[in-house]
Amino acid sequence: MTISMTEYFRTRKADRKKETRYINVINKDSCTSCNSCASVCPVDCIYEVVSPVPSESYHQIDTSRCIGCQMCYRSPNDSSDFYTLTICPWNAIDMLHNPNVKPANVSVLEPYYRGRTEDMPWSKLEEYSYQLFLDGEVFIPDGDETLQSYFHILQEEAWMYSEEDNVRFVHEETESGEGFVRFRATEEGRTLLDCVFDGYERIFMD
Repeated sequence: MTISMTEYFRTRKADRKKETRYINVINKDSCTSCNSCASVCPVDCIYEVVSPVPSESYHQIDTSRCIGCQMCYRSPNDSSDFYTLTICPWNAIDMLHNPNVKPANVSVLEPYYRGRTEDMPWSKLEEYSYQLFLDGEVFIPDGDETLQSYFHILQEEAWMYSEEDNVRFVHEETESGEGFVRFRATEEGRTLLDCVFDGYERIFMD
C-alpha cells in the first residue's frame, strides 16, 4: 500500500530497536513510484514523496526504521536465479552494509571535515549523507532532536570543498510539514557528495 509522506510521518512508528546488518536506500532518479517495494515491506517504512508532476514522485525509505530484511530488494529464498527474485523492476534500490554495525576506522566523510573532532557520530552521518547523495533530500521526524543534531553537523560550514573553501552539505533553511522536516543538499554539497561516495565500498553486491 502506498502511503504519502504526510500520512507516514503523522502516524510514524518507533525506530528499530537494534542495528541491522543492512539498510536500503532508494535512488529517486531511477524510482518510478510503482509501489513494488512498499507493498512488500513488513515494517511499513517506505513512503511516497509526492510531486505535483506525477512522473517526478518517488519513494523513500526511512532508514532509521529499515530492518534490512531484503524484501524490497529481492525475495530472500534459496533460488539461484537472481532475476526471478528482484522486487524493484527499475533497479532503484541500493542495499548497504550498515555503517552503524561495523564502523570503518576512518569514515568516508572524516577527511572532508574541518570542524570539531570529538564524539562525532560518523556512522549516522554516513548513513544519511548517502541518502543525500542519491536523492538530494532527506525527511526526518519533526521533533526528533537526535536525528536533527546529525543534520546540524551537516549544516556547519566546515566541509572541505577546496583548500581554501568550506561549504555546508545541507541548507540551513528547512521545510517543515505535518510531522516531518525536509533537509535539502546544497549545490556545493551535492558536488562534494559525488566525490565522497565515488566508489563507495558499503554497497551490497552479490
